[in-house]
Amino acid sequence: MADAPPFTLDAPRYDQSTYYGRWKHFSELVAPSSFFVSDKTIDASKAIIDGYKSGVLPKGSVTNAELWDARRICETVFHPQTGEKLPLLFRMPAFVPVNIPICSGMVLAPPTLFNTIFWQWINQSYNAGFNYANRNASGVDDTTAIAKAYASAVLISCGASVGLGKAVEHASFLGASARLALARTVPFVAVAAAGAGNAVFMRLKELTDGIDVMDDEGVARGRSQNAGKQSLTQVAMTRVALPMPILLFPPFILEAMKKVNALPKNRIGRVVTEISVVTLCIWGAFPAAIALFPQYGTIAATDLEPQYQSLTNSKGERVTHFTYNKGI
Repeated sequence: MADAPPFTLDAPRYDQSTYYGRWKHFSELVAPSSFFVSDKTIDASKAIIDGYKSGVLPKGSVTNAELWDARRICETVFHPQTGEKLPLLFRMPAFVPVNIPICSGMVLAPPTLFNTIFWQWINQSYNAGFNYANRNASGVDDTTAIAKAYASAVLISCGASVGLGKAVEHASFLGASARLALARTVPFVAVAAAGAGNAVFMRLKELTDGIDVMDDEGVARGRSQNAGKQSLTQVAMTRVALPMPILLFPPFILEAMKKVNALPKNRIGRVVTEISVVTLCIWGAFPAAIALFPQYGTIAATDLEPQYQSLTNSKGERVTHFTYNKGI
């Protein structure tokens, strides 16, 4: 890390205008190694960043690499708007380890009615918590709305999974191999539909009440429903893309390995291989999906409500673009 660029809090380390830059940014944030960061390290990192912000950090006492590392830790632990510490299991580095048993259950467990409902329920429960913890925190929380959103997502997920599974099972006009291939896509379709619905339902107030938008100087200028709509659209698209490699790839990879005799014959070796394939797919999919859009989105003033289209900054210059926190 000797070649670390000069530190700043004004922009991420990597260029967020490119997909590769966003992928690098999120790959560092979701690295499972950050899951095991101690409270002592978290407190030390926060002290470094707070000292940098206030200007009391002695010049040269901390390297650029150490400053970037401290910022990375703070961004994985604290909510960017509220500053509150996120629950451990809902931090970005926890996503991969938590999803290993969940996705393994959805992909590898026998497709019985109980297994289907159980693993879809577990998955949507975790997604709901993750979505809520990493939401845009502009609005006031509504417990009743959150409960309805969670119930809706679970119903969509379980209903789609069971319904599609039965439909494929009774599709007698298809050959056995075609039904098997379609059956392997059922978990993805159910999770993608429910994932998008989960994100929208859990954050519906961003549509009705709007989200905070900041001008080119980082000053909050109000809340916009149009920005909330763009933000949630991007989140929903991410939720559709995320499960694609996680739930679609493993069954076909494992089947290909089986055909070339690359899958271990003994039970323990086979299970380890299956879980390893699922883990690698999750690890690769998460940063690839959330990098589709920047965490801090940009929207033109002309795409916002009329009251934002003629605002000026402190220099008297017209504000042509605003930013907002999309969340994860």
